[in-house]
Amino acid sequence: MATSRPTVVVIDDAPEVRALVKTRLRLSGLLDVVADGADGTEAISLAHLHQPTLMLLDMSMPSMDGIDALNGVLAVSPDTRVAVFTGFDADGLGDLAIDMGAAAFFQKSDDLDTLAERLLAVAQGEPPRLPADLPPRPQTATGDRPSHDRAVLNEHLERFREVFDEAAIGMATLTLTGGIVRANRAFGSLVQHPHEDLAGVDYAALMAGQGALLDDALERINKEAVELIQVEHLVSGARSSRRVLATLAPVRDSSGQALYVFLQLRDITEQRAAEDELRSSEERFRLLVEAVEDYAIFMLSPDGIVSSWNAGAERTKGYRADEIIGRHFRTFYDEQLQRSGHPERELEMALRDGQYSEEGWRVRKDGSKFWAHVLITALFDSGGNHVGFSKVTRDITPSRAAQESLRQSEERFRLIVDAVRDYAIFMLDPTGHIASWNAGAQRTKGYTASEIVGQHFRVFYPPELQESRHPEHELELALRDGSYSEEGWRVRRDGTRFWAHVTITAVFNEVGDHLGFSKVTRDTTAQRIAEQEREQAAKELAAANTSLKSLNSQLQHAASDQSQFLAVTAHELRTPVAVLGGTANLLSKHWSELGESERQTLLEGMTSSAGRLQRLLSDLLTASKLDASALRLELAPTSLTQVVTVAVQSVRRTAPDADVTVTPHEDVIVNADAARLAQAMDNLLENALRHGRSPVCVEVDRQGDVARVRVIDRGPGVRADVRPRLFQRFATGDEITGTGLGLFIVRELARAHGGDADYEDPTPERPAGAFLLTLPTA
Repeated sequence: MATSRPTVVVIDDAPEVRALVKTRLRLSGLLDVVADGADGTEAISLAHLHQPTLMLLDMSMPSMDGIDALNGVLAVSPDTRVAVFTGFDADGLGDLAIDMGAAAFFQKSDDLDTLAERLLAVAQGEPPRLPADLPPRPQTATGDRPSHDRAVLNEHLERFREVFDEAAIGMATLTLTGGIVRANRAFGSLVQHPHEDLAGVDYAALMAGQGALLDDALERINKEAVELIQVEHLVSGARSSRRVLATLAPVRDSSGQALYVFLQLRDITEQRAAEDELRSSEERFRLLVEAVEDYAIFMLSPDGIVSSWNAGAERTKGYRADEIIGRHFRTFYDEQLQRSGHPERELEMALRDGQYSEEGWRVRKDGSKFWAHVLITALFDSGGNHVGFSKVTRDITPSRAAQESLRQSEERFRLIVDAVRDYAIFMLDPTGHIASWNAGAQRTKGYTASEIVGQHFRVFYPPELQESRHPEHELELALRDGSYSEEGWRVRRDGTRFWAHVTITAVFNEVGDHLGFSKVTRDTTAQRIAEQEREQAAKELAAANTSLKSLNSQLQHAASDQSQFLAVTAHELRTPVAVLGGTANLLSKHWSELGESERQTLLEGMTSSAGRLQRLLSDLLTASKLDASALRLELAPTSLTQVVTVAVQSVRRTAPDADVTVTPHEDVIVNADAARLAQAMDNLLENALRHGRSPVCVEVDRQGDVARVRVIDRGPGVRADVRPRLFQRFATGDEITGTGLGLFIVRELARAHGGDADYEDPTPERPAGAFLLTLPTA
């Protein structure tokens, strides 16, 4: 008797996916597809209507997504087993779906050939499971999926897995209704929640009450062909409240239908704070300028159009802001200056030099004229683009008579000092502009009177002093103290520099009004050069004396070391040569008269002397190669413990009475030239036996990536005065023992291997100190 097949409802917002899945399930003959729908609302309605055995439910859908619909489906049809079917990864989302009551979690990347069998298994009551729990997928006969089916599903798969998790910027995947499917660590850090706990959370809940912004954005994504939407909002967490910029990019299929939303999040808290501070600063500056009444302060566009107006401008020129803003500033000049293009020329000079200043007649709204001091400054934005000019105008008509009197006084002063040629004597007005010029000034600085009068005296100063406003500071000090004097570099008209002695004196009239400054400059370059040459000669002589003393000391030391080396080498050679010669002579003449034991003893003495000569020759050759940078190492992985053990055994053979032990903590492998390393160990052991006292202990261990060999004896240790030179060439102290090359060769061989050699000072545990050889491990 035939039994009815399990019924299934397919929910997916993509019509082509629904058609594909329904066809596959119908052709399987295992399930009966009773209905299909395009969003979560239809899923609940169809579940209530059909009470299906199964529901295949997509996650990302408009109006209501699968996460939001899942509880509703199970509420109206409790016996329906829901299998989530999505293009998203199972991480987080799969666990969430199972926790909410889903029976299984299928991915659109899975093989459709087995979808019906897996759904049937779910219908038959198998426990809830994720894709990782499923058995291996069966292959088709050819091992390939149908290309059309896979192309349809591939459009619905999330594509950001490779760079998503470890990206430095906050990223998340949203359903079309704003539910978080997956978030990376940076995203979790920005919203101040563990990223692994965000799956299934409505992103609007993290927007500090601004969720309506997200709703509007998602509605546009679902209805319009937008590619990018940016939403700025607050994120409040346990640690702080941050302002972020959320960039929502819909991922669409080939027909343009939105599948899900890719979200990037950027923290703009500091950027917005800086912008707010800038606006506040600009507002404070505007209020400050508007409150000034004694100066007309206003802005001009790059072509000279008035764009702002303060109370001082209205008071000085008579125009209200609404009467003048938008007009060219040539309005303030008389007809003759307008016809000559003087206003435009002022802007050109301000743009060229950064600033332009002058005094002249200006015209008020009522046609009357006033004598004005004008300062025009070119303004640039942070990118170096010219954005306009600031203009400051002051009505100085009342001081016109005083200025005329000052001019006459300056003329008299000019006549008095004009004949002086060795001193530059001239007058400055109170702002530092040159008002008179004598012959000595022209001779010293190179300017004629017509070229320099009217210019600011800062032109005589190097650029670095101009930038630091040193000329203005000189005037301030002279005005404060009555006079100011200094020596320093000044600049001539041709750009050359000279060393000058300068005196600036503040000048006042009989009623105490400040009229300007007198300035006396004398060229003292020749005197300065002579003084500098004397100072430099003295310094060089002192330095030469110091160098000669140091060199002499070094030469004496080198001569002493070389003399010591020659004496010690002669001593070292004398004994073994004498033994070899004497023994050979004795054996050749009295061989038959000697007993077997006597001959054996004499031969062993020759062998020992030959070995001693061989070691001395080896040290001399090695030192020579090190000195010529000709030493070549044949590096290979080498057992440090084995090299040390062989060296100790060799010492025991040549010095059977010596007590030498090895205590390796572990076998350490180094990348070394075994022969050179053995030579270094031989020198360390010979040094310990010759200058120290038995017993001698050799310790081998490692510390991190460094292998260490420590040689410890029971001798008196190294004298403090010898320690600084212990590893230098020919260093033997005062004793005629050893060539002074042994420890030098040890250190140089260690350094050639990338390590080092050193002497550890005595301690209570090691009263003789210890010699330490370090090498990098292989």
